[in-house]
Amino acid sequence: MIQAVAERKVSTETSAATERPEIELLLCCARTQIDQVLRERIKILVRQEFDWKYLIQIASKHGMMSLLYQSLSATFPEAVPQVILHQLRQEFRRNALRNLSLSQELLKILDLFAAADIPVLGFKGPVLTAMAYGDVSLRQFSDLDILVSESDVVRARDLLLSQDAKIRFHVIELTEVEESAFLQSQTVHKFVRESAYEFDCNQGKFILELHWDVIPKYFCFPLEVEYLRENLEPVSILGRTVSNLSPENTLLLLCAHGTKDCWDKLLRVCDIAQIVNSTQVDWGRVIEQAKKRGGLRLLLHGLLLAHNLIGVSLPESAWKRIHKDPKVSAIATQAQKWLFCVPEERPGQVEQFFFHLQTKERLRDQIRYVLNLALTPTCSDWALHPKSAFPLAYYYLLRPLRMLVKHGLKPVPKD
Repeated sequence: MIQAVAERKVSTETSAATERPEIELLLCCARTQIDQVLRERIKILVRQEFDWKYLIQIASKHGMMSLLYQSLSATFPEAVPQVILHQLRQEFRRNALRNLSLSQELLKILDLFAAADIPVLGFKGPVLTAMAYGDVSLRQFSDLDILVSESDVVRARDLLLSQDAKIRFHVIELTEVEESAFLQSQTVHKFVRESAYEFDCNQGKFILELHWDVIPKYFCFPLEVEYLRENLEPVSILGRTVSNLSPENTLLLLCAHGTKDCWDKLLRVCDIAQIVNSTQVDWGRVIEQAKKRGGLRLLLHGLLLAHNLIGVSLPESAWKRIHKDPKVSAIATQAQKWLFCVPEERPGQVEQFFFHLQTKERLRDQIRYVLNLALTPTCSDWALHPKSAFPLAYYYLLRPLRMLVKHGLKPVPKD
């Protein structure tokens, strides 16, 4: 399908959807660098019978409008209908302005936390874009994510509230015991903030996520804040150097989030490909950490997706482990089928449940995942009764009862 077809060492089925020329063109454009082989393939694709409206539709859905515009404008813009090229150009400019504004907001937030002496780390969003793409305009994102230690969450939350941020789940009236239980079971507070900068995104409002863990705890793939802080690398945002996760930990995070969301966007695969192609990954370290944390299968099938769809070259150490575990190829095949399927064919709750189980190579993690999913209260559970009218055990009984009423006996994902 793309330049790396000849390099494939594992064959995977492709759905009828991925064989459409519009999707093949999107895959060819899903990168920051277009070589001569891809350029020739793009030339062939844009000159055949083509559904340009469908291309725009899937590019928008998968967060690929900016890369699509850059690739087409740099190769064969004359072959693109003017109305389509204009639409892509307009969206590219809107995204660039939005990303610039959000990058400025992130720097303001980092300064705010520094002044309050609260250690904080930005991740995903602008820092991922700078690290993997080298240009703030080339990746689509719409919110900001910051990470603090669990011991600093209350101070960080109160600091943001003092700056007129609005918390989306009102849990500040929990008792001290309930607050501790909430922090141990959850990973994020979501805030809505007004931007001081002009950008066309929800009337200048944006979501700020305050994390004290980067992976939901029910998912059973721990990446502790202390561990992440031991392996930071500098990245430049708007000419200013800030700390970012290492390429190895970024890969683990991206593969975990893609798996958790059952690979709903090509952008997630593109992020992985860009990290591999744009940074110096210590493959021994990333494989070691994935195995140690029970996420080797999770890492490998994400890398295999990036190879099969975007043509990323993988090291022999990764290929050996991919061949050793047949489930890696099967999981990647399933994810690839879902990626471009019609909405009616996206995985339901039961399919998501079993897909997640397959990605966990250790039985103990599979058991913990099932128990966590069934028993751990979510933000929705905590928010039902925020005034501490019930004992702590109530929230842990509420979760399975509420899910039983809502879904019957079907396995359900976290809400």
